[in-house]
Amino acid sequence: MSISYTEHARENLGYYDIPERDVERVLKNAEKVFLDLKTGRLIAVGSWTEGKHLVVVFEKNDTTTIITVFPTSKIEKMVERRTAKGRWLEI
Repeated sequence: MSISYTEHARENLGYYDIPERDVERVLKNAEKVFLDLKTGRLIAVGSWTEGKHLVVVFEKNDTTTIITVFPTSKIEKMVERRTAKGRWLEI
């Protein structure tokens, strides 16, 4: 799998101290994957550290481009809110 990172994604990796291997692990072993109906992008969600999940927003064409990545301790609330509004669709 060929993976590239936007400048924004690279900034977040540094800001949150997220290793690329953790992003790749979440992509390969996501607990859930959603389609963002507003942007057309994919969102992979997976456990990261104690009590936190990683949210990886990406596009998949010939290569996988990581748009952004960030940790959250409130993944259930985020997923519930965005699926209830019809923004995210689980795939």
